[in-house]
Amino acid sequence: MSTVDHAAGREQSTGVAHAVLASTADLPAPWAAICGVSVDVVQGKWNGPRGLGSSAPCPECRRIAES
Repeated sequence: MSTVDHAAGREQSTGVAHAVLASTADLPAPWAAICGVSVDVVQGKWNGPRGLGSSAPCPECRRIAES
């Protein structure tokens, strides 16, 4: 997988950005990040400003998405 195969998800309580499989991003909430965390909002691409470009991207999601 590559970072382009993911959407950007976010935990509203913490503000941490997580990677969500793009193929599941259109499904109803809640969504599961690739690291296993449940996210509240999915918006944008993981390799964009709401994902990797955010102030708090999940290090585990980054590691998994880039492997």
